[in-house]
Amino acid sequence: MVNTRKVVQDQVEVPDIIEDMKNYGMHRHFTDGCSILMFGGGIKRGHVFGKTADERPCKTIENPIKIDGIHQTIYHALGIPPDKNYEIEKRPFYTTPDGHGKVEYRLLGKT
Repeated sequence: MVNTRKVVQDQVEVPDIIEDMKNYGMHRHFTDGCSILMFGGGIKRGHVFGKTADERPCKTIENPIKIDGIHQTIYHALGIPPDKNYEIEKRPFYTTPDGHGKVEYRLLGKT
């Protein structure tokens, strides 16, 4: 079997350690790491969750959460179950992909 995957080269030189402010973002807009401020609704107070790499702040290295996990955590705090859906054009649309979002209880101070 022949590997037909195309190798995509970076369009700009990407340093291993970002020392110059002009390199922050690297035209990728922090695709694997970001910040979100959450408060109220049972969210744990004064808590920092997760960590990005010192060398590459674009990379999440501790406690990564995907968007559907954030959404389901918010819906859970609002009392909306993961299997809640609305029928549109005779198809169910869930609050998270196919109703399989997972609540991140550590954001809520629950285990």
